[in-house]
Amino acid sequence: MDRRPPQLADDDAALSREEQGEILDFQQALLGAIARGDATQETIEQLCRLKEQLVPNAVASVLVLNADADALQVLAAPSIPREACDRLHNLRPGPGAGSCGNAVFRAEPVYVSNTRTDPRWADLRSLADDFDVRACWSMPIFGAAGKVVGSLALSSFEHRAPSAFHRKLLEIGAHLIGIVLERQARDTELRLAARLFQTSQEGILITDADNRIQTVNPAFTRTTGYRPDECIGKRPSLLSSGRHDKAFYQRLWADVLNKGHWQGEIWNRRKNGDIYPEWLVISAIRDSAGEVIQHVGIFSDLSERHDTQDRIRFLATHDALTELPNRMLLEERCSQVIAWARQASHRVALLFVDVDNLKLVNDSLGHTVGDELLRSLAQRLRHCVGEKDLVSRLGGDEFIVLLDELSETEVASQVAERIIERISAPYQTDSGELVTSVSIGIAVYPDDGDDFNALLRKADAAMYQAKEAGRNTFRSHLLDTGDEALNDLTLRNGLRPALTRGEFSLHYQPIIALASGKLIGAEALLRWQHPTLGNVPPNRFIPVAELSGHIVAIGDWVLGKACQEAAGWAERGLGPLMVSVNLSPLQLRHGSLEASVAAALSNSGLDGRWLELEITESTLMGDTDALIDQLNRLKAMGIRLAVDDFGTGYSCLAYLRRLPVDRLKIDRAFMADIGAGADDASIVRAIIQMAVGLGLGTTAEGVEHPHQHEALKALGCDEVQGYLYAHPMPAEQFVQWASAHAGQPLAAI
Repeated sequence: MDRRPPQLADDDAALSREEQGEILDFQQALLGAIARGDATQETIEQLCRLKEQLVPNAVASVLVLNADADALQVLAAPSIPREACDRLHNLRPGPGAGSCGNAVFRAEPVYVSNTRTDPRWADLRSLADDFDVRACWSMPIFGAAGKVVGSLALSSFEHRAPSAFHRKLLEIGAHLIGIVLERQARDTELRLAARLFQTSQEGILITDADNRIQTVNPAFTRTTGYRPDECIGKRPSLLSSGRHDKAFYQRLWADVLNKGHWQGEIWNRRKNGDIYPEWLVISAIRDSAGEVIQHVGIFSDLSERHDTQDRIRFLATHDALTELPNRMLLEERCSQVIAWARQASHRVALLFVDVDNLKLVNDSLGHTVGDELLRSLAQRLRHCVGEKDLVSRLGGDEFIVLLDELSETEVASQVAERIIERISAPYQTDSGELVTSVSIGIAVYPDDGDDFNALLRKADAAMYQAKEAGRNTFRSHLLDTGDEALNDLTLRNGLRPALTRGEFSLHYQPIIALASGKLIGAEALLRWQHPTLGNVPPNRFIPVAELSGHIVAIGDWVLGKACQEAAGWAERGLGPLMVSVNLSPLQLRHGSLEASVAAALSNSGLDGRWLELEITESTLMGDTDALIDQLNRLKAMGIRLAVDDFGTGYSCLAYLRRLPVDRLKIDRAFMADIGAGADDASIVRAIIQMAVGLGLGTTAEGVEHPHQHEALKALGCDEVQGYLYAHPMPAEQFVQWASAHAGQPLAAI
């Protein structure tokens, strides 16, 4: 079969010019790796990563048949979790074995745009669900004999069909992988490379045994500027740049003579006189008697690679958006500055600068405007400090200013004031005039710490004090150095990775129907097992999560987890039970709550009528019309809405009439003396009567004693929960508890 790489036709209307360029760059990068003799695994993983860069929201994988050709094994999947790869190992090709199994089974491309419904994914449906694989396109890989040896796949996290660009990427990638695998099975790398580069973008020249040029390819002419008639019959030394001495070329040709090849970086000269770097591979071609009959030189222009490497080295120590030094360079510089300050006995200051309300700019005007604002702000920060000082971007909306050789600590405050003044001046953007502000925290060496991390922690904590003071100001960490502040910082820093590390869990407290005494649902309560602080009470970490904004992501996780576990209750014989989830006020204001609820229900399969969202009474006192619209959209999903901690706020009857809520949850504060005829009993009676008048149900929280149960029943309360029935318990323990008490009244427990 023809093993040449697939070529792009000039008149291929299906691909844009940009896509054609990307495909050519992709092919050239892989051909270069093959020409250099890179390891097979490294080359194929590089191919996968390049594909993932060209196709966002997708991951690439290569599966190959085992020695018996009856099962597929994962050869390369650099971005796919280990657990998923383990489940793909030994996949047997067949009609229901996913896109890869079908591509190998049918020896033809297989494009599946919806793994949840396509019958070709019948055997791998659980894998698609567990790892959110929504579409998968697979191309068979053919070996030298025309037999299928494996498959190349792109797995997408969104439902979609492949474009012409995607199909061309798969076609070229599968072809190149076939060549790499063929090369791996053969010993004669030179012959394979020569055949591969017949239509290559790499420059090729062939000389005779006396090293006179016999032929060159078009890429040679494009790179060097020499036409074939200008170089045939001459020696390759016409390209010499003069940068290498005689000894260099002697070693080069000694390797070619003794080893049969040489490869390395070399500087040559183009026809126009420009000197450029290239990666050159020279191989000796021998006849059956072992005599050298030709030399083949294959080279790639490294000019762009050198520029890229310079850029990569720059980006390794600088922020790509603002081109300011990043944290790595900042930490290195700070350590040097502190070492010098220690010897010279002077001070150093670290200013933690946080941009106020950048999210509002991104959400309202777009990230392009937000990025433009950050670039302008970075320029202003540079002009606020001296030549010896350093301005760095940590990421997001956070900047660090390192002030060297301070004569006195007040200088840091003066710089902070100058920054606040200059940053607050209006910015001219394509979207009009913008105004922003910053909050700054200051830490000083040696007063506040003797290394970078200590100063950064103190400056970070001080910055949050500036935020709490109303923003657009600065603070020194010395304003609060107590253990409580440090613990808050520990909690805030631990909240972001807590989700990925699986430190959160849900406990469930049963909810009982008073009339029947039967279990009807449970409230999901968040718990955090911190790696160093241990079990952190919710009333400690939830306010910190609210202040830092982490509560939105945490709340999304709680919604998804609670719906998932509640959906499993019916499958385990508990019957349909309601799950009640508390909402943060920030979740309601964030704008993504409806999408999060829809995703939680969809992913879990839970019917919306078995989900209840609890909203605190104080949250309901915001923008009435906007809030009512949002609650109505949530109600349209079939869920229930409850007002939590009712009776502690300032809700009025007219306001409650407009809200599409189903239930009032009476705060536990009114339970203490409810059975003793005190004022609490009157308040609870009034709440229940008001709820009846509004057509709302009622749930009493914090029921701990039998007389409270009886009093609430007499008052006509609908539901109860509290220690009298059960303490909050982990998910599995709740299932066991509910199974043990199924069908029996719980009033006496």
